[in-house]
Amino acid sequence: MKTRTVKASIAAVGAALASLLLTASACDSASDSQKQESTQQEAISQQLVKNQPLPQFSYSQMRQNLGEIETAQAKGVQTTSFFFNQGVVDPLMSCPSIGVPIPNTSSLSNPIAVEHHSGTDNGGNVGVGQMDPNGTYVPQSSTGTYVLCIDATGTPYAFYWEGFVSTVFAPAKWDTVAHQVKLTGPASFKFTVKQGG
Repeated sequence: MKTRTVKASIAAVGAALASLLLTASACDSASDSQKQESTQQEAISQQLVKNQPLPQFSYSQMRQNLGEIETAQAKGVQTTSFFFNQGVVDPLMSCPSIGVPIPNTSSLSNPIAVEHHSGTDNGGNVGVGQMDPNGTYVPQSSTGTYVLCIDATGTPYAFYWEGFVSTVFAPAKWDTVAHQVKLTGPASFKFTVKQGG
């Protein structure tokens, strides 16, 4: 009886060892195939970059205009803003405005603070929302927009809108026949149209 038990135990241990060896071999095989695929992907990338390198330019019109747009945003040039309801062709209202619409998700302070937690599983860094100076938390997503409109006396006032806003860097009006913005004067900021222009 003891001999059978010992033999059964030896057989069980042998089967377990064989299973471990097969598992280790399978892991090595999977690891080897992943390394091989990674090597092949790297070779493909190098070949494509060699044969079709990224273009290099001494001037970028897009970079130039983006810089100008950011300058116009910072300087607060005269604009015209149109306030739309989704699914409605004509705007609810329009106004001469200053600068660009400001999403209500914008914040002067960082809305997320990094906090280190040293709890279980070695802890880690966690992003924690922090209050704005006005005592509220910035929404993560919203269609809310602030526009600085100008009234008939030239005084600015803030207009908050939860719909879509279209702003043009020029005096403009809404063409009710064509259902589109129509400029009524020259652009309020000089944008470059070509290199050296």
